[in-house]
Amino acid sequence: MRNKSFFSLLLGIAAGTAIGMLYAPDKGSATRAKVKKAATDSLDDIKETLSGAAEEAQEKATETAQETREGIKTIREIIAKKGAEIKEGTRNILLSQLEKLEATLKKADEAEAGVSSDEGVDDQQPGEDE
Repeated sequence: MRNKSFFSLLLGIAAGTAIGMLYAPDKGSATRAKVKKAATDSLDDIKETLSGAAEEAQEKATETAQETREGIKTIREIIAKKGAEIKEGTRNILLSQLEKLEATLKKADEAEAGVSSDEGVDDQQPGEDE
C-alpha cells in the first residue's frame, strides 16, 4: 500500500513537471530536453522504488521461510516427545498385562498341581499300596 502511494506521488510529480514544461516560455528543443530529463528522472525514481519493494518482499519472504522452518522444528520436537511418551505408556501397559498373565498362569499351575496331587490320592483303589 505504501509503495502504491509513493508510485502515485511520483507519477503525479512527473506529470505536473511535464505539463509545466510544456507551457514554459522556452524553445521547443529546450522544453523537449527538459521533458526527457524529467521522464528519465521519474523512470529512475520508479526503478529505485520497485527495487526497494522487491528487496523488501525478498526480506519478508526470507523471514517467513525462517519462521516456517522454526515452526516445523518445534512441531517435530513435540511429535517426538509425544511419541516417546506414548511408547513408554504402551510399554508400561504391556508389562502390567504380562505380569497379570504370569500371575494367572502361576495360579492355574498351582491349582492344577493341587488337583493332580488330590487325584493321585483319590485314584488309588482301596487296598492298593503305593
